[in-house]
Amino acid sequence: MNIPILIAGALSLLAFLVHAILGDKEYGVLKPIEGAPSKTKETWIQVRSGWHWVSVDLLLSSIILLLIATTEIIKARAEISFLLSIYFFICGLVWLGTVLLSKNNNKQILALGQWIFCFLMSGLIYAGT
Repeated sequence: MNIPILIAGALSLLAFLVHAILGDKEYGVLKPIEGAPSKTKETWIQVRSGWHWVSVDLLLSSIILLLIATTEIIKARAEISFLLSIYFFICGLVWLGTVLLSKNNNKQILALGQWIFCFLMSGLIYAGT
């Protein structure tokens, strides 16, 4: 059993649950009121859809990581793990870069710290590779 990959898979599954359930509740609060401009409604739907695209990424990543950690089903474990490590690392860089370019104050760097999760995931997966 690959412990770093197992931890990464469990964290990804936990992140999926939080993201898909609690995160969607946040978007319910942001739903445009009746009579809002059509563009506002389209933007809300697009952002909500993008949010759940990330939920799917987290779910599929957790399934793959848990399979790699606990079974022999996936034969190219090292290669897939390495690609997932790169994926999470790049996601972390993009997230951190976006926050740095968009922030109003320095507190937002940690408050919007999903980049920390991405770097942690990348490191755990790389360690397990």
